[in-house]
Amino acid sequence: MVKKATPFLLLLAVGSFTVFINRSVGGPAFQPVAVGLVDMEKLLQNYEAFKRDDEGFRTRIVQIKLALNARRLLEKAEWDELDQLERKESEGKITAEEKARLQKLRQLTDERQAEIDSLRVKPNLTDEDRKRLTYLQTLQKDNESRLMELQQQKEQELGQIRESLTHYHRQRIRDAAAKVAQDLGLKLILYDQEEVVLYGDGSLNVTDQIVSRLNAGERK
Repeated sequence: MVKKATPFLLLLAVGSFTVFINRSVGGPAFQPVAVGLVDMEKLLQNYEAFKRDDEGFRTRIVQIKLALNARRLLEKAEWDELDQLERKESEGKITAEEKARLQKLRQLTDERQAEIDSLRVKPNLTDEDRKRLTYLQTLQKDNESRLMELQQQKEQELGQIRESLTHYHRQRIRDAAAKVAQDLGLKLILYDQEEVVLYGDGSLNVTDQIVSRLNAGERK
């Protein structure tokens, strides 16, 4: 089914805020630079808008997995009906009767899978049992290509959502860091990780100030 998607949290946290200082040969003598450090893990754990979006992204992954599974053993007409009812549900236009039908359709695959499992272990199958088992197994196999197509479509959808959210929150973090740097008279703010920072005094850490900036304003 859907591959385990990388939460965009990880895309934000890896390699996004590394800053290098370049000084050309023969340039001015070295001058001390006021630097701040940010603990990205702590920042993301306390950045409220990011946490909501990350949770929403993870929830969407679960919803897609459930949607794919619900279609494994549906007939074409049932699949099409499920698509139609889910569109109505997402638009808030579904009636109580349609909602009951939607729930029934979502349960059909699990019911039919249980039927397959029962028939496989049943001794002395009747001709009707064999016919039913063959029908269900053929239905499942015939749905594989359509499921694969839907899976690819949903993975593309997830990728677009992840890219959009990553860009949005990365830019917000950069903007907040720039404002904190201006407030404190800093020239650089570095991502505090061992591969980049060999030593950093605790007084240089500006994570809390950046988090406060981020949480002070919500997405418009």
